[in-house]
This record gives sequence, structure tokens and C-alpha cells, in this order.
Amino acid sequence: MKKLQFLPMNLQFFAEPEDKGNGDPADPADPKEKDKPVEDPKPPVDSDKKYSDADLDQIINQKFAKWQKDKDEEIRQSKLTADEKEQERIKKLEKLERDVASRDAKDKARQALSDAKLPSDFADFVFDTQEDVAKDKLDKFTKTLAAYRESVVNEIMRDKTPKKPKNDADGKVYDLAHMKPQELRELREKDPEKFKEITQK
Repeated sequence: MKKLQFLPMNLQFFAEPEDKGNGDPADPADPKEKDKPVEDPKPPVDSDKKYSDADLDQIINQKFAKWQKDKDEEIRQSKLTADEKEQERIKKLEKLERDVASRDAKDKARQALSDAKLPSDFADFVFDTQEDVAKDKLDKFTKTLAAYRESVVNEIMRDKTPKKPKNDADGKVYDLAHMKPQELRELREKDPEKFKEITQK
């Protein structure tokens, strides 16, 4: 029987290389080296941001200004009477109600515009907290936009066909658009009345 010859394979090719008697790197031969801490060649990457002095000054000034404002407000609040505190609370609530009503009105205006297949970006122009005023604004806006749209379409679709050039009695066609300047000069010299008639069309 014939023996097949296979390629020789080194199965340890991907394994860790053998130590050729240099000693174990974890166990150095010199006991003094054993006591020294192993230094990392690369310094550890600091994940925190590095700020410049100007950045730090700005941050500190912002924090201080906010703290000062809060402190001033606390002092002001402490000097108010009970009636004044109640009036301020009522003003804050009224402002909050106006903001909520305004937001709701804008949402309704956006919905109405999208129902009318108009851009909802115009909601800022047609919203109002009173429904009847908002409806009037929306109707007026719709009519104005339709009129503008129609004027643009009419401008585009306007039919301006050029006039046909007129034939002269002798059968010659005079078309200013296609005449050369020299031909115009000759026509003006030969027949000034015809030149005047052609140029004043």
C-alpha cells in the first residue's frame, strides 16, 4: 500500500511562544527589581474634561450669579406680606394659564391648517385664544393664500405669443427679432416710413 505524504503542520503556530530560558518576566532574577512597582508606559487616560482657567472662571461666575439671584429672591420673598405673596402667586398662575391656552390654540390652528391642506408653519399667524377670532383669522388667511396662488398661476399661464411678422406689399417679411443691425440701417435709409412702422409695433 502506498503511503500518502501530508504536509507537515506545526499545530503550536498560534500558541504562545516558548520562553527560551530568559527567565520568567513575572519573576525577575534580581530581588531589587521585584520590589519596584511596574510602571505603565502610557499614563492613564483621564475621562474627565480638562478646563482652561477662563472656562472655570466663566462656570464659577455663572454659578455665583445664579446663587446671588436666588438669594436676592429669598430676601425679597421674606420681606413680602401675606397679601403680596398671594398676589404674586395669582400672577404666576394667570401667566401659566395664558401660556397653556396659547399652546392649545396653536395646536388647534396647526390641526385646522393641516385639515385645509395648508402648511402648518403658519399656525403662529392664525392662532388666537378666542375660537371665533381664530376662525376669522384662518378664513382670511385661506382666502388670501388662494388669491395669491391664483395670481401666481395666472402669471405663469399668461399666453404671450409673439406677433406674426407682417408681409410688405412686395412680399418681403420684416421681423425685427431676426434682422441684423445693418439691415435695419439700410431700411431706415431707403424707406423711413416702413422703418417707423416696423419699430413701433
